[in-house]
Amino acid sequence: MGKWTGKIERPLRVWQKPRLTDDIYLHFSELLQGVKTYASRIRGTVLDVGAGKMPYKHLFQYTRYIALENHAYPHVDIVADVTKGIPLKKRSVDSVVCFQVLEHINEPGKAIDAIYAVLKKGGVCLLTTHLAAPLHGLPHDYYRFTPFAFKHLFRKFSKLEIRPQGGAALSIMQLLVWGVSEKLPRFLALPCIVIMNILGKVLDRLFYTSVFTLNYTVFATK
Repeated sequence: MGKWTGKIERPLRVWQKPRLTDDIYLHFSELLQGVKTYASRIRGTVLDVGAGKMPYKHLFQYTRYIALENHAYPHVDIVADVTKGIPLKKRSVDSVVCFQVLEHINEPGKAIDAIYAVLKKGGVCLLTTHLAAPLHGLPHDYYRFTPFAFKHLFRKFSKLEIRPQGGAALSIMQLLVWGVSEKLPRFLALPCIVIMNILGKVLDRLFYTSVFTLNYTVFATK
């Protein structure tokens, strides 16, 4: 394996149905569960910020789905820099979703303010982002977030729920899995990845602590 480039291309299947053989299984299985926890509350006109492949669109009960990206992408409705505002009417959106994007925005506070502006009163935002992750999406990888950062960024919202996705044991094991995947040939890495993924889940149940986590799910109500 070569030098780490920070480029991570994941097929849609990994987002929707992560497998034990995936080197990002621990992360994406927790991410999927976090999204499913709030999926029933995402409805009406939904804006997907940094939509990409829109991996969780099928989980939501929407009447209109608007995909926003900062560059041309298949099936994108709006191409815009969210830090400069979202080109929609204020208070016109029922729900906003934003998955694994905030760490790639160089001014996250402006992005959250733009989301707040387009949400209706009582509208909701479901967002996920990293606390623990290797460099990725280079060179646009700027931040890692804590609950205290979310409380500051979402301070205009009336309600805020913050949930860790995986505890310390699972997070550490995921980091080790990435190392094995990067350094070993696939035929050697694969059995190690499966064993480590199983251990990660088991150890997380036995020794769970939220002091360190892979990711957070944030659910905010305007």
